[in-house]
Amino acid sequence: MTIEPRLPWEPEAERIVRALLDMVPATMRPLAEATAREEGELAAQDRGASEVGPDDAIRGWIRTTPPEQRNGLVAVIDELGYEPELYADDLGSAEGWEEEGE
Repeated sequence: MTIEPRLPWEPEAERIVRALLDMVPATMRPLAEATAREEGELAAQDRGASEVGPDDAIRGWIRTTPPEQRNGLVAVIDELGYEPELYADDLGSAEGWEEEGE
């Protein structure tokens, strides 16, 4: 199943999302891909871009990762060749993950 993007993806952003999806169990990949692509495109739209770049792909992936599991992304981001420090705010944010009533 291929997800049709609403925005074009730069080749490097596509490489990143593919590498991240390789870490997801095969049975969960379609859902993980759909949510990661949606969040990556939202990140690009947030910055007013007309295409999804590598930073958007990483930020989108972070947004789809539960806050309590994000520490593990630091090494992954580094392995992808990016500076985890650039994503410190995203890694520390629980936006969208707060429970009702918090």
